Amino acid sequence: MPTVKLFANLRKVAGTKEVSVTGASVGAVVSELVKQYPALVANLLEHSPDALSGNGQICPHVIITINGHPTDDVNAPVTESDVVSIFPPMAGG
Repeated sequence: MPTVKLFANLRKVAGTKEVSVTGASVGAVVSELVKQYPALVANLLEHSPDALSGNGQICPHVIITINGHPTDDVNAPVTESDVVSIFPPMAGG
């Protein structure tokens, strides 16, 4: 199963910094993640009727990497040995 690493407030919301989830694409991994940790829906998915079912669109400011390489393609393939890192929107100056 791919490993998902959560950062910043996502760790606090989920109560963990790392979890293994099933999924063959970025979208499937995120969908499974919010099914296991429903509190992440508000932080990862745009508000829509499908968001609570894990089928919402990923928020545009969320940064997702696969093995350190950024992607915004929800159909990007993910293998059993991949590490998917998810970063919430950052603010500061």
